[in-house]
Amino acid sequence: MLVLAIPIIIWSVTGSYFVLMDIGFIRSDHVVSKVEVIDPSQVQYTLSKVYQDYPQAQQISLKSVLNKAVYQVTFDQVTFEQENLADDKLLIDAQTGQVLERFNEQQARQIAALYLPSVSATQLSSISLIEHNAPTELSARHLPVWRAEFDDIGMTTLYISAKSGDVVTRRHEYWRLFDLFWKWHIMDYNDGEAIDNQLLFYTSISAFIAVFSGLVLVWQRRKRYVK
Repeated sequence: MLVLAIPIIIWSVTGSYFVLMDIGFIRSDHVVSKVEVIDPSQVQYTLSKVYQDYPQAQQISLKSVLNKAVYQVTFDQVTFEQENLADDKLLIDAQTGQVLERFNEQQARQIAALYLPSVSATQLSSISLIEHNAPTELSARHLPVWRAEFDDIGMTTLYISAKSGDVVTRRHEYWRLFDLFWKWHIMDYNDGEAIDNQLLFYTSISAFIAVFSGLVLVWQRRKRYVK
């Protein structure tokens, strides 16, 4: 029981955190950029022209980034490899049809400010470009990204795609603690994804047997006091 008390206490503490914390806050639902309205006058390069110039495109979408209307052209993996393209996503100026360069640091700072308008620009403590070796909280498929770190109460971090300008991942210390507690809760200390691992299964069975045995002993002791 002393050994099994350790995982039982961990389950209780981590489970309490999951229940007490608002899941919307954990998922950073409050870190949302205001939707930028597309100015129709900026769309001079027609959609049909985009299809004509990029027939291999898997998906084409029109959006506004930093008050500029752009087409985002996405290619599938096969086309990307066969055509030796520099990126699997292209941003095209909807007014001129010109392929835009990757987002630079200044543009990444402007995008980051849109997502945290309540935080002053001085609280953007650092911004850096990640092209290789993605951290564990970021999928490598999003690389390259700009990592913008804020000195706010949650130490918020935004990962901004250098290709599309989209915030592909958001994290803060409460979310990171949630991820850590989740690993402890399901006893998967690698990726924190295998909820059916053997360690959790056998520990749960052992804990159930121990608790049931304790209830039996309490009942037997009760019978002794009743006599």
